Amino acid sequence: MQKLFCVLFALFLTIYSCPPSVEAEDFGGSGRTVHIGLVDPPGQKDEFAYQMLLNQMRGYLNEVSKHNRWQYVYESGTYQECLSRLLRGELDFVGPVQPGVTTAGMSFVGAVPNWTLLRLYRLDDSAQPLMSRPAENVTIGMIANEVNQSTFSFFMAKNDWRANIRMFPDEPSIMSALRSGEIDGVCDSGAHVEPDICLEQSFAVVPARLMTTPEKQALCDELTDVVITIETLNPGFGTSLKGKYVDPALQAIVRPTKAAQRYVEEAKELRVAFLPDFVPFFEIGKDGSAGGLFIDILNLLSAGSGLKFSFCRAESEQQLWMMLTSGEADLAFASYGDEISAMDVYYTGNVIEEEFSVIRRKDGDMHSGAKNTAIIPAGFPGAEQFFSQKYDQRVRTAASVEQCLDAVEMGLYETAYIPVLCLRRENDMLFRSGLEEADRELTKLPVALAISPRQPLILQNVLNGAILRLDRNELGRLAHENGRPMLSASYLLKRYPLRTALFFGLLIAGLAALLFVLYRNRLQNKQNEILQRKNKDLELALRRVEAMRVSRDGYKLESETDRLTELYNKIAFEETVRKKLKTMPRGGTGAFYIIDMDRFKEANDTYGHQCGDEILKKFAAVLKEVFRQSDCLGRFGGDEFVVFIEGSLTQESVERKAKQLVDAARSIDVEGTDFHITISMGVAMYPENGANYDYLFNTADRALYQVKTEGRDGYSIASSGVRR
Repeated sequence: MQKLFCVLFALFLTIYSCPPSVEAEDFGGSGRTVHIGLVDPPGQKDEFAYQMLLNQMRGYLNEVSKHNRWQYVYESGTYQECLSRLLRGELDFVGPVQPGVTTAGMSFVGAVPNWTLLRLYRLDDSAQPLMSRPAENVTIGMIANEVNQSTFSFFMAKNDWRANIRMFPDEPSIMSALRSGEIDGVCDSGAHVEPDICLEQSFAVVPARLMTTPEKQALCDELTDVVITIETLNPGFGTSLKGKYVDPALQAIVRPTKAAQRYVEEAKELRVAFLPDFVPFFEIGKDGSAGGLFIDILNLLSAGSGLKFSFCRAESEQQLWMMLTSGEADLAFASYGDEISAMDVYYTGNVIEEEFSVIRRKDGDMHSGAKNTAIIPAGFPGAEQFFSQKYDQRVRTAASVEQCLDAVEMGLYETAYIPVLCLRRENDMLFRSGLEEADRELTKLPVALAISPRQPLILQNVLNGAILRLDRNELGRLAHENGRPMLSASYLLKRYPLRTALFFGLLIAGLAALLFVLYRNRLQNKQNEILQRKNKDLELALRRVEAMRVSRDGYKLESETDRLTELYNKIAFEETVRKKLKTMPRGGTGAFYIIDMDRFKEANDTYGHQCGDEILKKFAAVLKEVFRQSDCLGRFGGDEFVVFIEGSLTQESVERKAKQLVDAARSIDVEGTDFHITISMGVAMYPENGANYDYLFNTADRALYQVKTEGRDGYSIASSGVRR
């Protein structure tokens, strides 16, 4: 009997301790731990480039975690190791992986833009490099993939190298062909290459995805939905990550082609045409000296490509295009445009994207014909058409920044687009009180190198390669150096002679008046001792009044914030929400939450007010984590809190926030006590449950009362039933 009891007890422990099957996993809970396998391809010669691509993936997933509160565990291994662990349920995702014939039946996250390296492998590291062998004797194997095939074909064409391409259906067949000598190399991301195969080089960055099993399709769909939300709310986020990580990875693997190397060895000095001096971008001296941001960039391109540059001048933009088309000049910094004068030239990729500020009159007053017009300074060929097409304005060019600002100040133009570097360096807005710089309106002008049609196309390839290899941090440093502010007496006298002379005249007159007053006061010092004492008494009284005023103003500021939780207090919260409701756009939605901490008085009485204050502060911190920084959070008094959120909300998203807050409150740990925090919450929807503050408050309060009467520790949305 005792043995039977032991067997049954052991069986019970075994069943109880077994983890749930994959089919039974709850994919919707917040705070979920997600295990991600990072594929570790063989032959990591380009470790930096691959790590940059993995950092891009991590950066995107970290942004995802802000929305669904996922926690990630990253584990590395070969593709086969990660795939085996994924199939066993030990991993939730594997990446970066390219979809294809070998991954048929697997599920891929449809919206996370990931990347991987495309590489060229050979069997033996001591063998002759593939690209140095005669092309007709080289056969490269590849798993069927249209992206890889087209990328590899482009790579061969760019390097003037031809090889036979043979397609394989899976990894065993391609590895068998490589080891038997049927093929000489393999073009692959590394996922289908065995660990002992040697890497020759990485040559491209290609799209990849996060992969999972069909059993975890719900988790895959949830991740896809969050990424779509991120791209909707912040469309530039993915692009910024690409610039931060993918571009440096591409920069690390870019290598000049053989044709490009031959061209550089034989190339003559290239003539770069510039318009009249435009500081801080370029300044060409009569003695051949040159300086400015564009000159510094040319020096970097020269160091990175081996090309040599000289400089020549064009008196106008039209003349610059003529010099390029006739071959009198070889290159020019320009923004891409399709006007007739520039049709024959071709362009490199963007060298930089120069920021322009938007300048307008403060009073908005302008001439009747100035509506929807703009003016820009000369110096960027093609910029006039770029701004005209982008903003649908009639754009004209002036010779200098000063002339542009004068034209807007006089109301001749509605807007001036001025390079930020100019404003930072020259302080052009210093004496222009009638103009204002739109803080949130910046536009970026893409600047590339326009190439003369008399130059061979290989020059475009050489320059693009050098541009990709540019260190963006170094470009930022050069822009900072060239935009360093210039502010001195001689500079001001040169730029603003009348205003500076007037300023210094007033300054000297003020100093003379001050000296006269001091001298006169000294003479009258003895006669005015009594008066001075009275003045001191009066001054002391004024200081006291000023101190009282400062104290009153400080009290007013503090009165808007709850000192303990640093949230809005009752009055400030109500005023803020009422303003938000008045300015709510047509079709906008919102949600009003009232939260009451359960049995807070019991904790206060049992553990003291200091413990109670600690609970309130911790709960306030939880509110800040759950809700966005733009949401309105307040403490209504005691243990009652209020929240108002707005945006494109649905009842499901509002309920998800409520559930998230209830769960987060339960996880608060009060040190030194066994008190467990729970909350009761009532929620009202705008405009369904009320279109003003009072209606929303009363509806949410009734919903809160329903939760309290039905056992607390839960939430209710407009009397729709208590949920926990």
